[in-house]
Amino acid sequence: MKRSANESLSVRDATEADLDVLMRLKPSLAVHRDRLRDACQPGFRYLVLEDKESVIGFVCLVFVRPSYWSDGNSTEQLPTAIDFLIDAPLRSRGYGSFLLRAVEKLAAASEAKQLYLWVDPILNPRAYALYRRLGYQPLQEHPYPFHWEFVDSEGHLHSGDTWRLDMVRSL
Repeated sequence: MKRSANESLSVRDATEADLDVLMRLKPSLAVHRDRLRDACQPGFRYLVLEDKESVIGFVCLVFVRPSYWSDGNSTEQLPTAIDFLIDAPLRSRGYGSFLLRAVEKLAAASEAKQLYLWVDPILNPRAYALYRRLGYQPLQEHPYPFHWEFVDSEGHLHSGDTWRLDMVRSL
C-alpha cells in the first residue's frame, strides 16, 4: 500500500529478514520469532511499515488469538490491532496514521465490520489522541487495570500490569 506517488511508504508482512530491525525497535527475539510463526496460521498477520525499504514500525493484526496468550480462548473484540509501534524518533509525522489505516483496509478486506485496539491513555496519551483523531471510540468511560502474560517459545514469561482502555472503530 503506497501513501502517494511521491512517498515510498508501504505495509507488508514481516519476514525473518526483518528480525534485526524488529529487535532494534523492540528487543525480544523470541517474541518476534513467535509472531512470525503465528503469522503462518490463518487469523494472524505480523505487519511492518517501510519507508524507502527501511522498516520503521510494526503491528499485529489478530483475527484469532494464539492459544498461548492469557486471553487465547477469547473471541471477543476481534479483529484487534496489538503492539502498534512506530520508531520513536519518527513519531508524530503521520506514519502511525498510515499504518493504522492500512490495517483497517486489511481488516475490512477480510469482511470485518469493526477493528478493536486498546491503549493505556495514562502512560501513552499520544497514542490515545491518535486513535481518537482517527475515529476510535472508547468502550469504557475510564481505563481499567489489566494484567497480561504469555510464555514465549524459549520458555520466558512475559507479563505486565497496565491501565487499559478498549477502543473500536467501524470499518
